[in-house]
Amino acid sequence: MEKQPRSFFEFQIVAGELKGRTIKAPQLAATRPPLTRLRRAIFDFLVPFLRDASYLDLFSGTGSYLFEAVSRGAIRGVGVELNRQLVDSINNQAAGFGLSKRLACRCLDVFAAIEDLSEQNEKFDIIMIAPPQYEGLIDRTLESLRSHPLTTEDSLILCQHDSSETAGINFQGFVIQQQRRYGNTTFSILSG
Repeated sequence: MEKQPRSFFEFQIVAGELKGRTIKAPQLAATRPPLTRLRRAIFDFLVPFLRDASYLDLFSGTGSYLFEAVSRGAIRGVGVELNRQLVDSINNQAAGFGLSKRLACRCLDVFAAIEDLSEQNEKFDIIMIAPPQYEGLIDRTLESLRSHPLTTEDSLILCQHDSSETAGINFQGFVIQQQRRYGNTTFSILSG
């Protein structure tokens, strides 16, 4: 009898209060969780900034960054994802972990969500932008954040992109604090 392929991804939270807990996410064509070593590297960098932080995860996908942020000390994690299956998966697991008051994902287009959050005068200490690659979505998201600010002067914005895309991204209006490269993936860390 042939083994059926799994219809979900499984990954473990790397560190913090949820360390070792397993997250399951629907296995969809355009979405996969980042490698464990990539999550570990970027969140090890973020540790000093996460304690009691308000964290916004744009293009949440499987929720791996969102769960990692809350596990490592973010007091509030807000995700934005357009795919209903992924949003339901994130919110159901947050409820299962007893985190519904601290972690929630909204089923919205990222650009509509940015405008909506700005109109509500929301501010975030850390904003993660990790969209599908090669679609110009980093530029569009930064443009939206320039028009509808969600940051304070101490906030960080992390843009995850393929390293080959770095030179073509318009970071105007934000200060590049550093760029951290992990293989083919680069995180541009901005303040504004």
